Amino acid sequence: MRNWDEEEEEGWEKLEKLPQNNENHLSQQEVAILLGVSRSRVSEIESRALLKFKTILLRRYKAEDF
Repeated sequence: MRNWDEEEEEGWEKLEKLPQNNENHLSQQEVAILLGVSRSRVSEIESRALLKFKTILLRRYKAEDF
């Protein structure tokens, strides 16, 4: 059985082969490679996180504050 360090190292090796953008941000595909999941799963997680963030902001600030 492989340990996390081996999987993480393998992910970074794959990532080095992909083109990087100028601002050092990772694309969904790059994140997927690092985490060992599909790009669509990264998209699902991102969507849920943004929805939670939006909900928190709307609760904290009233609509008329915008």
